[in-house]
Amino acid sequence: MKESRAMLIRGSELRVEESDSSFSRLLRQHKDRVRRDVFTLLASDATDSGRLYAGYTIVYPHCSTRGHAHADREEVYYFVRGRGIMQVDGQEMEVSAGDTLYLQPGPHHTTRNPNDLPLEFFWITCNIR
Repeated sequence: MKESRAMLIRGSELRVEESDSSFSRLLRQHKDRVRRDVFTLLASDATDSGRLYAGYTIVYPHCSTRGHAHADREEVYYFVRGRGIMQVDGQEMEVSAGDTLYLQPGPHHTTRNPNDLPLEFFWITCNIR
């Protein structure tokens, strides 16, 4: 009888196969590395309080968000897929699927994806004023 074998291939360790038509090569052709899609799930004007705003962001491989700050809003990020780096007022922290990050109002923050797979996260902000 033939011996049973198994092989585990970790998605977090996959590397993109580059070719002239690959998306990763296209992303690397531009000096501006801000490549992300943002989907609004719930706009403030659709809520009773007018204070909540929620969305979903995909940061593409080897790209980042532009970064921003909001003095009047606290924010929660929940990372759904991938791994990346959150930078908050210059401090970097590694994040991955399953992590939650709370931000007080005020600090500048941005998300960077130095990996070959997309980084995806859900976020919600609440106006404190």
